[in-house]
Amino acid sequence: MIKAELNLIKMHKLQNETLAIDRLLADHGHTMLRLPPYHPDLNPIQQIWGIVKTRIAAKNVVFKLQDVRTGQVNFVAVTMEEWAAVCRHIKAVEEEYMSKEQEMSSVMERITFNADDDNNDTSESS
Repeated sequence: MIKAELNLIKMHKLQNETLAIDRLLADHGHTMLRLPPYHPDLNPIQQIWGIVKTRIAAKNVVFKLQDVRTGQVNFVAVTMEEWAAVCRHIKAVEEEYMSKEQEMSSVMERITFNADDDNNDTSESS
């Protein structure tokens, strides 16, 4: 599809769609936190992809696509220990972000402005 067609899909998509998992979590007092797609800092699967791609690159010495497709390296080869290490790392990054949240909020308050503001007072802009 071309970009314009994809935008039509986005426009007509249900905006307030509720998924079954969201209802289930809400029934138990939880809220779903959706991460931006492909966000490497907080999404463990992105780091696991990195591990798998590194292994594929190490075995793909002739740089032929067919060799990559038939290679023995895949997600099954990722160990529980590697998953645990990635999850610990993600948790540490998350905690670091949370510790800086207050600082970021105060910075954002200072630099945020309302583009619709008709106030032309120069003392405000300085």
